[in-house]
Amino acid sequence: MRRILSLSLTIFFAVVACSPAEGPESIAQSFVEQYYVHPDLPKAKAMTYGLARNKIEEEERLVRSVEGGGERADRDVTYNLHQTQKMGKDKIFFVYDITISVDRLVMKKRATVATGRVKEGWRVTNFEESDI
Repeated sequence: MRRILSLSLTIFFAVVACSPAEGPESIAQSFVEQYYVHPDLPKAKAMTYGLARNKIEEEERLVRSVEGGGERADRDVTYNLHQTQKMGKDKIFFVYDITISVDRLVMKKRATVATGRVKEGWRVTNFEESDI
């Protein structure tokens, strides 16, 4: 019984350690959720490194400089993974098609989210978007 329990725990911890929750696709998807779907710059920034972090910090400065803030319009954001491109074992690009609806305005974006393996694990290292 002890042996079975030990084996079960070993398998459990191996699965948890290798779970996709910390992998590149999960980081990219979480970033899209925090940046586009439920805009939360501090949470999005926590997933970034390097240039991506600099972009978020600049955006935070811009947001702080805007007076008032006012009410936010109702928005609906949907996205789907369009393409994945692997660039070696430590860099993967994820391309998302994103639709943002605010009142009657609909914007379609294509966002490229670059992920890289750094000391802290997988992080978003850059991101950019364009209209489609």
